[in-house]
Amino acid sequence: MALTILLVIIVVSNFPPIYYFIGESYSYQNKDGSFVFTEQSSTIQNFEMAELRFENFKIRNPQNHNDILFRKFKLKPWKFWEWWNMFKNSEKYKLQYFN
Repeated sequence: MALTILLVIIVVSNFPPIYYFIGESYSYQNKDGSFVFTEQSSTIQNFEMAELRFENFKIRNPQNHNDILFRKFKLKPWKFWEWWNMFKNSEKYKLQYFN
């Protein structure tokens, strides 16, 4: 019974309406900080927008050799309400961490 309740909590917490209220913001940048982007849960400011803006940044700034996008957030696998996001948007979690 306890396992069933736990599984229900995990599944429900990953639904978009619930995740909207408990989701985190994620930040990205290049090495020298000349490009910075903050993603917000459940908005158009998502990871795809970060990638698009970074590609535009590289086109507009060909002299800037800091052309690798880094994530500024640590992975937190204990946050079970983030699991669907980690699965669905796995590319952002594969980015190298920049401290």
